[in-house]
Amino acid sequence: MARNDDVTMFAYGLYRFGAFLAKRMSLPTARRAAAVVGRVASIFQRRNRRHLYANLATAFGSDRSPRELRRLRRDIYANFAIFVADFLRFPMITRENVRELLTERSLGEFRRLKDLVDREGPVISVTAHLGNWELAAAAAALLLDRPVVALVDAHPSRLVTAFFNERRESKNLTVVPVTAFHKCFRALKNGSVVAIVGDRPVTGQGIEAAYFGRTAVVPDGHAVLARRFGARIVPSFLFLTKDGLYDLVFDEPITPRVTDDEEADVRDAVERVLSVFERHVRACPEQWYVFRPIWDVRWRRVADRQKTPDGRTRVRAARPTAARA
Repeated sequence: MARNDDVTMFAYGLYRFGAFLAKRMSLPTARRAAAVVGRVASIFQRRNRRHLYANLATAFGSDRSPRELRRLRRDIYANFAIFVADFLRFPMITRENVRELLTERSLGEFRRLKDLVDREGPVISVTAHLGNWELAAAAAALLLDRPVVALVDAHPSRLVTAFFNERRESKNLTVVPVTAFHKCFRALKNGSVVAIVGDRPVTGQGIEAAYFGRTAVVPDGHAVLARRFGARIVPSFLFLTKDGLYDLVFDEPITPRVTDDEEADVRDAVERVLSVFERHVRACPEQWYVFRPIWDVRWRRVADRQKTPDGRTRVRAARPTAARA
């Protein structure tokens, strides 16, 4: 336990130090430094590096050689470090200057989303671990002139979780942990836009569906929400361009079907979303941040260390481990 506490304290201190540096560097300098750090970090993160390679091999192994996959993996680590650096600079982002980080098309896409919400009602913005989902949610909260609720996972460290959520909430985002998913129902009912990362179940609960041609356990909460509230599911992705700006892509809205078979309706919506994910991952694989196993996963139950006054665990979360042959 003491060793775990030391690790989480180190992670918290590292994020705090990173935030200190990120605020004192220009954006281009911070990103260049982050890319170097990311490539170095990939050398030491043996388990995550192995999981990432296995995921890439499943998705692209028939099209790319092992050498190409390793090069892609290095690029992903560098880009993810840039993602983190940009997230650490959140305190510098305001409603007035957030537009400076976005392409003109992105601003038009936000206007299109706002019109969709005003015209057709509840919207669930669903994305994958692809591009910069954190900035996408923050920009939506700053630009849409309506409440935005983000469903988020918790870091193993409560200090890091609080550090992350403080940055999210400073952008007018309402943060809902995955263990309080029921609050998303209330948010939709109250007219909020709900943002969900929907390609990996962090609690171990979901449905089995084909993802890149292989069966995986994937979340279905976005589909359940949308079907019950008549909401539109809008697949959304925010990609970093070569010019250093972020380009927002909203795919065509998905309206879940409603029949007497709710399970089949939910599965159909999930599969339609996954097909959109696949298309965008193939278009921009160097920004696909999947450091945990997706396929052949065994879920182990892990207490989140939040205790009630009588010492019992309040909620539990799940963590994936790669299944062994």
